[in-house]
Parts: sequence; C-alpha cells; structure tokens
Amino acid sequence: MIHSSRQLSADQLLQYYRSLKDPSQKGVLSNDLHDRKCGFGIRAQVHNQWNAFSTLQKIELKQQTVPPSTQKERVIGHFKILYDTSGSNEPALLNVNSQPLPNTAEAYVDSVGAIFNYVYSVEVDGLGYQAPPHEQGELYYRIIIQDMINYNGNYGLTDWDTEAPNLNPIGNPPRYACYVLIDKDFKDYLTKGINALKVTAAHEFHHVIQVGSYGYWEDDVFALELTSTWMEDVVYTEVNDYYNYLSDYFDGFSGGLSFNYYDLNHGGYERCIFAHCIAKIFGNDVIKDIWTGMRTLPFLESTDAALIKRGSSLQSTFAEFTKWNYFTWDRADTVNYYPEGNHYPRFQPLQKITFYNTTSGNVEPLSSSMYEFDLQQDTITAIIANLDVSSAINRNTTKQQIDVTLSSGLQTKISAETLSLWRSFFIQSSTRTDIPRMQSNAAPNPFRLTDAKWLKLPINQDAAKTAEVFFFTSSFQLAYSGILNVNSEDGFRAIVVPISEVKSKLASGIYFIIAKTANSDYKWKVAVIR
Repeated sequence: MIHSSRQLSADQLLQYYRSLKDPSQKGVLSNDLHDRKCGFGIRAQVHNQWNAFSTLQKIELKQQTVPPSTQKERVIGHFKILYDTSGSNEPALLNVNSQPLPNTAEAYVDSVGAIFNYVYSVEVDGLGYQAPPHEQGELYYRIIIQDMINYNGNYGLTDWDTEAPNLNPIGNPPRYACYVLIDKDFKDYLTKGINALKVTAAHEFHHVIQVGSYGYWEDDVFALELTSTWMEDVVYTEVNDYYNYLSDYFDGFSGGLSFNYYDLNHGGYERCIFAHCIAKIFGNDVIKDIWTGMRTLPFLESTDAALIKRGSSLQSTFAEFTKWNYFTWDRADTVNYYPEGNHYPRFQPLQKITFYNTTSGNVEPLSSSMYEFDLQQDTITAIIANLDVSSAINRNTTKQQIDVTLSSGLQTKISAETLSLWRSFFIQSSTRTDIPRMQSNAAPNPFRLTDAKWLKLPINQDAAKTAEVFFFTSSFQLAYSGILNVNSEDGFRAIVVPISEVKSKLASGIYFIIAKTANSDYKWKVAVIR
C-alpha cells in the first residue's frame, strides 16, 4: 500500500465523495484532506482500495463519480469536448477582472480544443511519448467541462473505470484508457483563466499518457504527479503555476522526510523540482526513459536504471539534487542549477546551531536535510543527503541518525553508521562554495566482500599520494599489507582499497586497519563480511 500517514479508509473515501455532492457533509472529514491541484490522489486511493468496498458501496461510488451528462459535444482534432451551454456548468472566458464573460461558452470550447491539441503535439509528436489508448467505443479522448467546485475545487481530474479491462496483457502494472474533467472557467484558482487551462491540459493529458500507455503503480502516485507538474513547465514554461506548490517541498521535506513519502497534502506536485533537476542535467528524454522503464519497474527502480544508462545513478543524482536545493531564492544560480531557482523558496534547515558544535538528526531513507551553523561573521550550511535507496524502495521508514560536526578552523565532518549511504556538502554563505571537511569513518562498514567495489579510508586533508596499509585480525595477526593510492572525492581525501587487493586475503571478522603516509598515521576498525 501507499507509504502514507494519511491513507483514507474505504468508509472515509465514500464519505468524501458524498461530501462533494452534499455541502452538509463537508465537515465530516478534515478540510485539509484533499488534493490542492488535481483530483488524481483521491481517485488513486479509490482504485487501490476498490476490493475493500462492499457491493453496495461500489454501486454508490459509481453513482457519485460518474460525471453528469452534458448538453452538447464537439470534436476538435484528437478530442471530444462535452459541455453545457446553460446552467451551473456553462463554461466561459474571463475578463481582465477574472470574471466570466457572458455568451462565451463556444469560444471557451474553441480554446480547450486548441490547447489540448497543442499539448498532444508537444507530448506525443514532439517529446515522443506513446499516444494513449482511447476508451472502449471512443475514437477521441473525452474532455468533460464541469464546475470543478463539485470535485473539491481541483483544476482537473483524470479518471477511468476501475472495473474496465486492464490493457496490459501481463497484468502489472495495469493500464487503463482515461478521460479528463476540467473546470468551466478557472476563475477561483491560484492561476486563472486561459493560463490555468493551459497547465491543466498539459498536466492531465500527461496523466492520460501515464495510465494508458505506461502503467499505474499504486505506490507511486507522487511520481505521476511530479512528472505531470514538470510537464506543465515543459509545454507552457511562461505560466509557472508550479511555483505555488514548491514550499510544500522546501518546508515539508526539510525535516528528512523520505522522497517517496505520499499523503494528500504532499501529493507530488512539490517534487517536480527533481524532474527539473535531472532534465537539466541529462535532457528531457530522461523523464520519458523513466516512464518507458515503468512499464515493468516502479518509479525509483526505473529512475535508477535510466540514470545508470547515462553514467550516473539514483544515489549520486539524488545527492546532486539535494545540493541544488541550497541554490534557490536569494542564493539562486540560474546558470549552474535551477533556471528558475530565483523564484523558488529557501530550503528550511532542520536545525540551527550557534558557533562550533556537533548536532544530530534523525531522517528517513532517501531524504534531504540541512543544518545551519551560525558564526559571528558567516553561516555554514551542512547539506546532507541520505542515499539509502534500497530502504526507500522497500518502504522502510526507519529513521537513521546522522551526526554533523563543525570545528574551529572550519573543520567539518559527518558521522553515521553506514557512511557510504550519506553524502554531505558544507557551503560557506559568504563564498557560496563547498568547504573541505574531515572524515573519520571507513566506508562501507561493514565491508561486504561480495558486494563492495572498494573500501575508502579517509585521511582528512593529508596531501600524500600513496599510503602503506595494514589489515590486522582481532588477534593482531597481519592479514594484508600493501601500498595504495590516495584519491580526492566529495571534498575529502581517502585511501582507496580495491576489492581485488584484499578479497582473497580476508575472512569474515573484525579488522584493525593501520595506514601510514609521509605525513601521518591513521587507524580504523572495520567489520568484514564474506
């Protein structure tokens, strides 16, 4: 099931849909239990829990969710647009004061047709996404114009028949042909009128592509939302409705919340910045490759595979993404980081610390956090990425501790149980540059000889190019000695022990490691597992 503290029960979902049609029921559920932009999150929960509903509840839900019939329909290009020309659902263009203009229903429908067909040309013809299937018996994609106040005030909704045949022959992930509901005028939204129609079309039609052409993963609703929200800016970069949701990431995820966390108030719109990051680094095709992979793999696995093809990985790219999130608002660098980062909020620090100190944080797997050390003349920000992708994939939400130290002379380090699963950057506010840090822990620890490629032994700022290294058993028997290279990485220097050097010489157990350079001596204790 979805990793969420706000997963609604079958009874709550049914009550939610009752409340949409009966204002007297609005107070039954908390007012914040709703999607802020797109009704996909609630719709997904209904699909995920369909078998938990009784037969009578399913009948009622179908009655509640089937859109009403409309007075008129028109085919424009790839789309059949269904709408009313009178009554509460009558569409309209807006005047300069964002008020509906009378007798503009047909002009609004013209705009809907032109915009959705432009979106189709960009997403399918231009970017190369597979054209989605039509609903059974339809030759066109249905767009239904409604007063979306009856759908909790969402901009739009992509929907499908839960009991319709699964279009994926192998069964998982299922695929369904979809239709779209949009608002009649967008006068009551953060973005209004035609601009709101533009981003809603780009967003919702991408959902139609996702669910129809690639597949629906019930635990990855946030991923569907983050890529649909990113797509808005790809198709209509001048609108920027996505700015409205970014504080949900820069504030809500600043406490080390896992990137794949989902609830209705963190639906995924705010995480579109991840797509902006990787698309700038690797090009727009990386998102399409992720969706192609999602025909057989969930989002995190597919993302990792797409990045490995490009010589990277989810681990290393997530670390870079975490660093990007420092460079926003007044710290923005629109050349090297987010092109529109000067419009993004600041990432909120998990903790603020005065002067030199050590602080600790407890964060979830695959998460970002920042810690600010306030000095008299400057501020040092520790940017920490937890890179435990495996635990995130397995929905393991156990929090992991990280200790962050800033010592006099701007000496910095992080300490954690498995240091290889963390990445850190220490940024000096006055220079906006990463400062050197000291490391004390060998990584990975435990050192698994069947999985690891190397063992790294940090030696702080030692400038030596080689080191003499000795492995001693717990009974102080010499198991290995050799002269090894020192490399620079992530702002610190480390002796690199290749697995090929020691694999045949070490048994499982605890080892004491001593290293000698021309400048100093070092020692560590490491658990080796064969």
